[in-house]
Amino acid sequence: MLVGVDYYPEHWPEERWPVDARLMREAGIGVARMAEFAWCRLEPREERFSFAWLDRALDVLDAQGVKAVLGTPTATPPAWLHERYPSIYPADPRGYRLGFGTRLQRCLNHPHMREHSRRITRAMAEHFADHPAVIGWQTDNEFEANLCYCPVCADAFRDWLRARYGTLDALNAAWGSVFWSQEYSGWSQIPLPWEARCGQSHNPSLWLDYRRFASESTVAFQREQVRILRAAAPRQWVTHNFMGLHESMDYYALAADLDFVSWDNYPGGDWQQEWARPDLAHDAMRGLKRRGFWVMEEQCGITGWERMARRPRPGQVRAWAWQAVGHGAEAVVFFRWRSCLFGTEQYWHGVLNHDGEPRRRYREVARFAAEAAALSEALEGSVVRARAAVLNSYEQNWAYQIQPQADGLEWWRQARRYHAALRARGLDVDVVPIEADLSAYRVVAAPGWYIVTPEDAARLEAYVLGGGTLLLSPRTGVKDAANLCRPEPLPALLREVAGVEVDDYDALGAATERLRLDDGRELDVTVWADALRLLDAEAAGHWASGAFEGEPALTRRRHGAGTVWYVGTFGGPDLYAALLDRVLPEAGLPAEPGVPDGVDVSRRVKDGVTYLFLVNMTGEERRAPVPTGAEALLGPAPAEGYAALPGREVGVYRCAG
Repeated sequence: MLVGVDYYPEHWPEERWPVDARLMREAGIGVARMAEFAWCRLEPREERFSFAWLDRALDVLDAQGVKAVLGTPTATPPAWLHERYPSIYPADPRGYRLGFGTRLQRCLNHPHMREHSRRITRAMAEHFADHPAVIGWQTDNEFEANLCYCPVCADAFRDWLRARYGTLDALNAAWGSVFWSQEYSGWSQIPLPWEARCGQSHNPSLWLDYRRFASESTVAFQREQVRILRAAAPRQWVTHNFMGLHESMDYYALAADLDFVSWDNYPGGDWQQEWARPDLAHDAMRGLKRRGFWVMEEQCGITGWERMARRPRPGQVRAWAWQAVGHGAEAVVFFRWRSCLFGTEQYWHGVLNHDGEPRRRYREVARFAAEAAALSEALEGSVVRARAAVLNSYEQNWAYQIQPQADGLEWWRQARRYHAALRARGLDVDVVPIEADLSAYRVVAAPGWYIVTPEDAARLEAYVLGGGTLLLSPRTGVKDAANLCRPEPLPALLREVAGVEVDDYDALGAATERLRLDDGRELDVTVWADALRLLDAEAAGHWASGAFEGEPALTRRRHGAGTVWYVGTFGGPDLYAALLDRVLPEAGLPAEPGVPDGVDVSRRVKDGVTYLFLVNMTGEERRAPVPTGAEALLGPAPAEGYAALPGREVGVYRCAG
């Protein structure tokens, strides 16, 4: 279990480095990420590399027992590279080129950018491969899809389409290009999509393929770096710092070439704000490779560039860090070591303030590091083993972005409804692709699986036939892989599996209607309304208001050894709580009783021992259930089956089985 910081020695006088290294050691810091933004110092002139300063910084850290992760610095190409090759600037949809002075000001498809990326990566890998302080590499920084509109990308996109479809006739058929007289007779006629005067009105199939292409461009750029690093520095691992619930690219594809995933965690606001709860992002990042992860940037203070956010409450930084560990983090690296005196991020505060003196944040990080060190041996090799899952797909997300259809249908919002409901029952939840081995899960939620392929349908049916419980939502099965509407009755290829047919629907958006459950309870619902026709399913809820009053809205069907639920609307926590009241007992998945609101519950297991993590994310005391006989490794000892956790307190308990 490593605790670290993001460190930029190039920002500080060299005589300060030994002071920083000593303070790191005294705080229990064991690793520093470095150099991901230092290209201008590492290669101040083309092919004239300058690594001596970084050698000295590494030696200073190593003398204090602090190891290093080096970043390939390609997120910030230097001024000389842009001056010589101005065409590497990315272009927006109107052809406007991004200028110098920010970051990510590069087109990842441009041959000169690719060439210089390979060159600096190879030079660094060969130089630092045998340095005793360097344990691994981070590629670039916070990759996004290469959504560039320059001529290089336009030509590359057309080549990508030619490889995908083979002929223009095949492309025209797949896209339905006859609409609005858009059939193409030459590859050069195909545009890059952009938002027209009537909105994002380019062909949805063109849009989806462009999103695929832009994502694959970034994956290919990283792959070149990974291959160089593995060849030149085989004893060092390779990761990348992902951005949690970021939406521009396929994170599964980006993660495939890495040893493990890292991500940058900035929870920010109050735990009551849905967007400020990082549990879904932790589980999504763990699900990218179905193993533990690093937090490569963990918030430790006030954030802000031009304006500053509120400071974390006392104990909140430590609580966030332990929450990450409970969800599978194997290292927590705090951003940044010291608040910078210059540049855009002057007010993105670090462990140390601008004055470099150890103060409250330093002491809180040091406390977490000491606790992590004490529990490191026990937790080493432990894993999160979830029995419930939420399916994730970046292509589904893009399709919803291209055609949102109704307010509230955003992908991560849909996923969070099921994730939050399962987590509120004290369950660990994996967030995985549909290609994962679903047989490990008793319950799988597929939120709005909008694009359904025959392969998807076969996987989901096999899961249900094998005894799994599948939860389906509105807008399931609407599209095929080309982003064309399917001709079958919805939910299309899953119609027989679910035993229902969508007879009609209404995009409610912010409007509300009433749903009556079969036990007589009525709930407010919103966003979408499906009127369902029963084929081989039973109704578990009906519309109590609106145009579909009296018609089925919630159904259940036994299929093989498993069960399919179709939830024809969206609601608040009460809807999903009522749903899980029935689903979980039937699925043989017992929920944790009495989990209080605001307490994050997670487990890691090893050698028949379960380590229970309770993190009180609120500022008030909460009483959380703890199994009989559990031993407190951290936090208050349990009494009468409960642990009384003060505000933002953490409890870690060793439990049998």
